[in-house]
Parts: sequence; structure tokens; C-alpha cells
Amino acid sequence: MQNLWVRGLRAAIFFSALVLIPVVRAEEGMEEATNTLDLVILSMGLNILIALTLLWFVIKHRENFVQNRLFLAIISLLFLANGIHFACESFVQLQGSSLSERSVGFLSATSIFINYYTALIFPLIFILFPSPIFTERHHMIWAGVVVAVMYLVLITISTFELLPFNLVVFLSNLFMILSFMIPVRWYLLYRDSPEQLERNHAVAAGMLGIGILVSQGMFSWPSLFIFGGETLVSTASAGGLTSTAVADTVSWEVVWNHMRFIMSSMFLLYIVFKELTVAKEMVSVPLRFVALVVFFIGIINALVAGLVEDYSLSTLWDFFAIRGTYGLVRPLIVVYLLLKFNLIDMGNPKVRKVARLVALVLISVWVAMVFEIFQAFLPIPQLLSAAIIGVVLAFLIGWEDRVFENVAKESEDSQLYLIDNFVEQDDVSRFIAIGLITMVIGCFMAFIYSGMIL
Repeated sequence: MQNLWVRGLRAAIFFSALVLIPVVRAEEGMEEATNTLDLVILSMGLNILIALTLLWFVIKHRENFVQNRLFLAIISLLFLANGIHFACESFVQLQGSSLSERSVGFLSATSIFINYYTALIFPLIFILFPSPIFTERHHMIWAGVVVAVMYLVLITISTFELLPFNLVVFLSNLFMILSFMIPVRWYLLYRDSPEQLERNHAVAAGMLGIGILVSQGMFSWPSLFIFGGETLVSTASAGGLTSTAVADTVSWEVVWNHMRFIMSSMFLLYIVFKELTVAKEMVSVPLRFVALVVFFIGIINALVAGLVEDYSLSTLWDFFAIRGTYGLVRPLIVVYLLLKFNLIDMGNPKVRKVARLVALVLISVWVAMVFEIFQAFLPIPQLLSAAIIGVVLAFLIGWEDRVFENVAKESEDSQLYLIDNFVEQDDVSRFIAIGLITMVIGCFMAFIYSGMIL
């Protein structure tokens, strides 16, 4: 009976994809929509779904370790911020021509301030995982307060132009660069440890470092060996980080403004080297796999940047490899971490059911994303594309269950230090409230910055 149900579900998915996908894609009229809008909307939905799911885990299941709950709360704020960023971008692409200049300015300013928000959440994430750096409650509270105040100061300076923009970028980069050293420290300190528990922390730190910092240029690591850098100058400059022109030399302004890209790339290269040379009994297959995948996508990215001249194709790839890494790649790695290291109470049947649903949605989004990019490189009929997607999704139903069980099972390489009474249970709700309030304030300051209130 169960096999019959699975087959019926596969058939339903197949015919739904066969009928609906061509209709949806046929309705896309804008050139931009054929490039990145699909992926932007997928990224928005995926990030918001994960954020709300993690918040549900945190609020409804207080029996989980408070250390895990606090980390899940901070991660949920990160995904929520990413979802808002993609929502602003998708709205501009859909309604950009019909929006007023101030409305577009508001959405653009919101995206910029949200980027500041995510950047300043990084330190809290690295402080909490794989194990808290601070073991005293008041230290953690002060860390949260400092991050919130730092964010409010930066957006206030940006809104009222109290300091040059380059100085604001300098301060935010400095804050991020210092936080990047935390996972690097974990990885360097414990990767060769004879203790399994300590090696687990190194592996978790390496995986988290890639998952969080992949948006900081890891897919563009070949730019380290290209004069001027393919993203250090061109792509990143398009994002408004610097206006410095690069001719025969690279100015110190450009170098510093993109120091975080350089650091994240160097971290990736070291992880690749270490995972290929580590002793056989200490090998972490998942970390080696993820590091090598990111490494080779970086090579492909350099080839695409150098050889592909088609605008639509390069725009689509650029979104996947540069701008959309925190929308499509980060969720995949972070969800794996949550399952691998038992940060979610998988012993609870309700939690397990919801986690499986999120995992299935994640797989579906990735299948759609892969075929979107594949179709751009190798144009095929819409009907055939829909049929292939339907077939792939149909066969993934059931297969994902085995993968899920294998990842979520408890083992020696999934254990981390847990600190009892690290913070109070109510402190988790306080962190969520402060995070949401500062996010709302950021959106309000964007409202002021765009001139819609003055």
C-alpha cells in the first residue's frame, strides 16, 4: 500500500510539472524575468520558509537545549533578513517600471540596510557554533547588545550621511573580518586533534564557515590569481561597494573594501588543502565533498566569466555563483548542519515531520534551480524541460527519506559540547525580539533615507 501511494505521488508530481511549468514560464514576458527573477523568487520563498520553520522549532519546542535554541533563533533571523532582501529585489524586477523613483529607492535602501544586518549577525553565529565562546550569560547578552547598537549606528550614519560611505564600508568590513577569525580558529585548533569530539568542532566550524561565507566570494576564489580580480573589481563594484577605477594598479581602497572576499577565499583554499592531506582515519567526507564542490564551481565560474559573452546566460550564472549564494547555496549547507549535529530535536515526531517537509522543499528548489541554469546553457523546449523536472522530482520522493535518515542519525562524528545553563530559556525570546525590532528599525531608516518621510 505504501509503495502504491509513493508511485501515485510520483505520477501526480510528474503530470503537474508537465502541465503547470510550461504555463507559468510562458507567462513570463520581461527579459529580466527570463534571467534571474525565477531564482530570486525561489530564494525568497526558501529563505522565508526556513526562517519561519526555525522560529517555530524555537518557540514551540522549549525542551531542546537552550544553546541550540539560541543558535536556531539567530540563524532564523539571518534567513528572514535574506528573504526580505530577495523580496525587495523581486518586487523591483516585477513592478520596477510602475513604481515611483522614491519607491524604488526605498526598496534599494532596504536591501542595503538588510545587507548590513546580515553582516552583523555573522559574529553572533560564529560565537554560538560549534560551541559558545562565551560561557557566561552576561557576556552573551552584551555581545547581542553590541551587535544591535553597531547596526543601528551604521544605518544612522548611512541615512543622514554623517560620515563618508567608504568609511561605513570600512567599519562593517572590519567587524566582519574579525568575526571570520572565529571559525578559522576552531578549524586550525582542532582539525588534527586525536579527540573525536574536538575534531567534530573543527569539521562543524569548517562547514559553517563555508555555509555562511560562501556569499563572500568563495565561488570567485580564482580572482585571487587574476590581476584586479574578476569580482574584486567588476562584480563587487556593481553592488556599490566601491567606485574606484582600476587601471594599471589596484588601489588600497579596493583591496580593503574587499578584504573579506580575500579572507573567505583563502579559508576555502586552506580547507581544501587540509581535507585532501588529513590522515585517513580523520577524514570528514561531507566537509571534503562540500569544499571540493565549492572549489570546482569557482573554476567553472572563472571559465564562465572569461568565455561566455551571452548577457542572459552570464546574468543567470552570476546570480547563482555570486549574488544568489546566500539564497540557494547557504540554506542547503546550513540545513545539513542542523540535521547532522542534532541541533533540532529529531526525537519529536512533529519536529521530524516538519524537518522532512523542509528538506523536500529544499530539494525541489534545487532541482528547479539546476534546470533553470541548465536550460540557459542548453536551450531545450519548455515541455521537455517540464517533463524532465517532473521525472526527477518524482524519483526523488522516497530517495530523500533515506538521505534524511542517514544525515540525521546520531553518531560519534555528530557530537558537540553542550553547556548547561548557558543562558536562560527566556533569553532566547529576548534575542528574537531584539533582532526583529532592529530589523524593523532598519527598514524604517531606509524609508527615511529614500525621502519618503521627509
